[in-house]
Amino acid sequence: LSTEGAGVKSIGVSNFGVGQLEGLRKAGLPTPAVNQIELHPWFQQHETLEYCKAHGIVVTAYCPLARCKKLVDASDPEAVKSSIVAQVAEKYGKTQAQICIRWVLQMGAVCIPKSSNPDRIKQNADVFSWKISDEDMDLLATCDETFYAFNASKAML
Repeated sequence: LSTEGAGVKSIGVSNFGVGQLEGLRKAGLPTPAVNQIELHPWFQQHETLEYCKAHGIVVTAYCPLARCKKLVDASDPEAVKSSIVAQVAEKYGKTQAQICIRWVLQMGAVCIPKSSNPDRIKQNADVFSWKISDEDMDLLATCDETFYAFNASKAML
């Protein structure tokens, strides 16, 4: 990983945990500009987020909706009762996807949700005119269960 003479201004990495990032630093290699990691309320990666913040590395969150594997049917009161994300969504009059995306943004990361549905793309973009309260961010912090929506994330640990 050499940037000498290659015209490289910055590098980015994907799925690097603190151990790999520290390995780069200790080897005297360039600090990445970006670290793309799986990040959502069920896989919060606080240690990696803090390390990146302390070293000026932008975190880009992929799978911010956990591939919808943890979202529940909002029309089912029992399902909503058992899901903190659904409860917070109901409280704010937002979708669970919007809560997840806004959570990522408030955690200080860039968010790249994926959808091919035009209505969902519009909904996913409607996350900048409101904020999740500190109290509700604390509540969402209790969702963390190191749930991998994408298997490559396991390589970070």
